[in-house]
Amino acid sequence: GEKFTVDYLEKGSRADKVAGYIGQFGGDQAIYRIKGTNNWLYSMGVKAASKLPVHNYDLEQTSVIKFTQTTDLYNADGSLQNIRITKNSEWWRVDKLLYIWVPSENKAEEFYHLAPDSHWKDVLRLSNNGQYVNDHMPIKDAYVKASDIEFVENSVKLTPSNTAAEAEAAAKK
Repeated sequence: GEKFTVDYLEKGSRADKVAGYIGQFGGDQAIYRIKGTNNWLYSMGVKAASKLPVHNYDLEQTSVIKFTQTTDLYNADGSLQNIRITKNSEWWRVDKLLYIWVPSENKAEEFYHLAPDSHWKDVLRLSNNGQYVNDHMPIKDAYVKASDIEFVENSVKLTPSNTAAEAEAAAKK
C-alpha cells in the first residue's frame, strides 16, 4: 500500500463519525492526520511507525463532567429544581463555571452550568407525594455544584466568571 507520514492521532466523536460513514462500527475508532495537510486516514489501514499521543476531539474542544453520585440540579438563583441526576458513566458537557449564592445554605458555591442538549435524560423528579421518582425529560438551564461532580481530566478547564463575594452581593441586592 501507499505510505504516508502521519502526525496526529485522534479518537472521539469525529473518529466515530468517520467509522460510521464507511460502515465500521464498534471497537476503538481512530483517525490519523496526514502530516502537513488537513487530510485524514481511518485507522483500519494505518500502521504508524511510531507511537503518537492520542488526542480526543471531544475533550480538547469542550468542558465535560461526570456524575459520580446522585446530584441535585439547581436554578441560577441557587434554588433546587427538584430534579436529580443519578450516578452514571455518561459525559455531560458544561459551558460555564460560576459562583451562585445558595440561600438555603447562606453561602456561595461554585457551580457548572449544563450545556444545552436536545436529548432527553433519565432523571429522578420530586413527585407531588414528596418522593423522587424515575422520569425521562429534557434538562433546561440547570446548574450542578462543582463539589458534587467529577470534572473529566483533559477536557477544557473553565475559569469562574465571578467570585463568591460577587455572587453574594448580587443575590442580596
